[in-house]
Amino acid sequence: MNGTEEQATMMAFDEAAEELATTGLRLLMLLREGTLEGVEQEDGSWLIARASLERLKERGGVPPVKQKGCASSCTASGCASCS
Repeated sequence: MNGTEEQATMMAFDEAAEELATTGLRLLMLLREGTLEGVEQEDGSWLIARASLERLKERGGVPPVKQKGCASSCTASGCASCS
């Protein structure tokens, strides 16, 4: 794929985060779980597949983070993660 084709099918990481109104960390999580597709560059930066981003937007955007840990039977006190 040459530079022009890559620009047409891929977008910069920061641009994708802005378009999805989310953080870079959340974008990395979406890449890791396979919700978004991307390519890591040699320098460690990421390019995001435009088609993948558009599919996510069509499905309603960035899904909420799945909470782990405290459940209704939590007996911890004072951690404030359940409130």
